[in-house]
Amino acid sequence: MYPYKLKYHKNSVLLIAMVGIPVLFISLMLYCLFSLPSSLSETSTLLFVSLSIILMALFLLWITKTQIFVHSKISISEKGISFKLRKTSFLYRRTDFFSEWENVTSVIEMFDNHNGGYFYQITFKNPAFVANFSALKNHETAAEHFFSELKYYQESYNIAHQLPLSRKLNPSNSFS
Repeated sequence: MYPYKLKYHKNSVLLIAMVGIPVLFISLMLYCLFSLPSSLSETSTLLFVSLSIILMALFLLWITKTQIFVHSKISISEKGISFKLRKTSFLYRRTDFFSEWENVTSVIEMFDNHNGGYFYQITFKNPAFVANFSALKNHETAAEHFFSELKYYQESYNIAHQLPLSRKLNPSNSFS
């Protein structure tokens, strides 16, 4: 059982952060803008709005790099898959997770157009959520090995837990 080091994120957290933070910043900026005295010069107002937008962009970048895409350590075995976040993040309640293979619904490799690399999506039944894992910088080979091993264990579980063919096709003796 080799522990893999990958980046972890959840789509729901990414979506909430990418929509919620700009809405919060814009609301706060508009509140401050309408609270400013009307005698403020146009240049000062433009500077305030520009600084607010730059601050929001920097905050989003920081949130994305440190709180949404977090480093994790993943272990895969015949029993199941476990992962542990290496640093705590206020966006993820659970920092340690284990699931048996029966709880894994699907394992998919997807191409990320934005970053130009692959990420691996694992769907769990209980609790119902989707975990995304991607390679750390310059560690694409380890990530590909992770996906190969992940698919191997999932397919091994699926094959071992299918009903035997003789039970599926139970012939009736209606012609005797």
